[in-house]
Amino acid sequence: MLFRIFQYFGISIIVTFCAISILLSTSERDYNSDGNKSFILTYASFFEDRFYDLRMRFTIDKNKKDDRLVLAAIDDHSLNKIGRWPWTRTKHAKVIDKLGSFGAKIIAFDVFYSEPEVACNAESPDNVLLASIKKFQSVPGRKIIIPYSVDPKDSGPIDEENFYKDAPDQLLNYVLDTKQASGANLQPNIVGKKVYPIPSLANSDVGLSHIEADADSDGVYRHYRLVANVDSIYFPSFALQTYQFYTGDKPVIEISSPEAAFLRTKKGIANLNYNAETKVRWLGGLDHFPVVSVYDIFNAKDGDPHMTEIFKDKIVFFASTAFGAHDLRNTPVDSALPGVVFHMNMTHMLLEGKFFVSESDSTKYSWILLTLGSALIIGTMFLGNAILDFLVVNAIIAGFLYIDTYYFIPKGYNIRLFFCILSVVMCYSWSTFLHFYQSNKEKKKIKGTFSRYLAPSIVNDLLKNPDKVRLGGEKKNITVFFSDVRDFTSISEKLTPEQLTLCLNKYMTMMTDTLFEHKGTLDKYIGDAMVAYWGAPVDLENHPYWAVKGAIQMIERLPAINEEFKRDGFPIFKHGIGLNTGECSVGNMGSNQIFSYTALGDNMNLGARLESLCKFYGVQLNISEYTKNAIPPELAREFTFRTLDKVKVKGKENALTIYEVLHPTHMLYQDTQGLERYERAFAYYLLQKFTEAAEILKPLHEKYPEDKTFERMLYICTDFSKVPPTPGWDGTYTHKSK
Repeated sequence: MLFRIFQYFGISIIVTFCAISILLSTSERDYNSDGNKSFILTYASFFEDRFYDLRMRFTIDKNKKDDRLVLAAIDDHSLNKIGRWPWTRTKHAKVIDKLGSFGAKIIAFDVFYSEPEVACNAESPDNVLLASIKKFQSVPGRKIIIPYSVDPKDSGPIDEENFYKDAPDQLLNYVLDTKQASGANLQPNIVGKKVYPIPSLANSDVGLSHIEADADSDGVYRHYRLVANVDSIYFPSFALQTYQFYTGDKPVIEISSPEAAFLRTKKGIANLNYNAETKVRWLGGLDHFPVVSVYDIFNAKDGDPHMTEIFKDKIVFFASTAFGAHDLRNTPVDSALPGVVFHMNMTHMLLEGKFFVSESDSTKYSWILLTLGSALIIGTMFLGNAILDFLVVNAIIAGFLYIDTYYFIPKGYNIRLFFCILSVVMCYSWSTFLHFYQSNKEKKKIKGTFSRYLAPSIVNDLLKNPDKVRLGGEKKNITVFFSDVRDFTSISEKLTPEQLTLCLNKYMTMMTDTLFEHKGTLDKYIGDAMVAYWGAPVDLENHPYWAVKGAIQMIERLPAINEEFKRDGFPIFKHGIGLNTGECSVGNMGSNQIFSYTALGDNMNLGARLESLCKFYGVQLNISEYTKNAIPPELAREFTFRTLDKVKVKGKENALTIYEVLHPTHMLYQDTQGLERYERAFAYYLLQKFTEAAEILKPLHEKYPEDKTFERMLYICTDFSKVPPTPGWDGTYTHKSK
């Protein structure tokens, strides 16, 4: 009797929780418009959105391209050939002239023109650009679009130094037709001054459009702000204005209440939330649009037949895809998608008229699926057949996924399928768990005791091998990892305890997620530091390779975290990472009552020393020669190493060589010649040819004055060329502190 009470009580809690979660997931974007990312409001959308992204990617046609939208890419090739960004505006003018000769219809510049360009020659680059714009737009139907920014308007006074009190006059040419109930308005906005186009361009009859987008609470960009409410007047976004000029359509905004708004176009209806956003139905990433390097555009002849075939009567987006431009966004189709492709997908969606159906319709079918799935599994469990229960659960999941993939998603429904399936799985699991509890109390006791202290993989191992519940360990070759946030004390002094916790949690979540993605094992957190290793408790082939790969990914993901911190007014995080490979003792360490699975040994200590040396050498990732040499040559080719020093760390008698691993945004990552010159200088340094080494290092230091390694090596070689080291010197630097 008690068993049945627990069973049905648990099932009712599960179904109720999933039903409430579906409701929360439909409203999270509106609830969090003020930036307060409460976990209670965001957990539901986090799971639902991630699960929808996964299902949606299966519906993308990998062979489909929209040839109407062409990207003129400021790619790495263009920057290498033409010169670093930003370019003079005469080059922008040349792009317009070339595209005009190829027959382009719309050119949308994902570039801000907020300041006049100063030039020494008689003719202003701004005037050259203005002339090209006028020439291009003199052909009927052609249009140039340039962006500006808007920010949400709060209840306080407007900062007139940075924002316009009223909408600039030029924007009034692009007011959208609006039908709204009295007092019904969407999120008010103000126009920023800092990136607003210079007067000569703003008054040149170009299409002015706002270009703002906000990530969801999980950092993924899924929603696009179609319109902006400035002084109760609505203005088009970058994608919407591109669509308008290309099609000649005059969309109308209809607002019956802040919770019921939509944009009516000839192609269909886009539902808008309070932030004037709609969710994007993705065509895909860069490979779903024609992409032409700006360098190739420059070098093509006017009227080139091949270029004309690509650009004639097309929409052309001019934007950067170069990795160093940092205009990369985490999206459902690509975690590092150039921002312009976000706008291109929205433009494609407008052109196709493939909008999401209303939230009320999607929610209705979500409720239906939740009810059907839960009722079916509960009814099946009444029969008391465990095999039948298992088969029905899997049939329900497969059926839900099938109908969602081949009907609901293509039709534009955003079904909250995660919690529909979770309800089925949890009802089944709850009943299975209770049966397991009854039949195996001893294993439940072990699992309940140790799951609070050990990783799930270790708990499962203990359940299979109870004799391992003892102190001690085993010798294993592993790669150890230590990381630490630089100047954390200074950061903590600038934040409240709540803010500090929020920042540290976001940072540690990114680090830990990346660690697990790359097959690592978390040992412990020590304040702002993290300790981990690869190769235990489960053997891992090529664990030094996975360690280096994971550490580089952590470095690459940190800027996205810092962008969030900067946006919220928090200090940015900088970190150092040390890696070492060698034999350690791993196992259950502690007392007879309380212990944890960890690693100990001299090689762990060396890993910690390498992390602390990151600050001394001015690097983010410092590895030992043992780690570098343990990576197979065919895998090591993925990485770029720079020799840092030959050192003796505190507590070690033998010297070892340490290396910096360069990440893709490192200044030397693409400068292979500079790296080769540095390595030659380091070889001279070890051979005590200090003058030759200094001659190589001096131009490198002048080219990269911020690089601490170039500065340090030049200083040492210059000193040694004047006062040679003592006899017997072998290039080893002894660190006397930790």
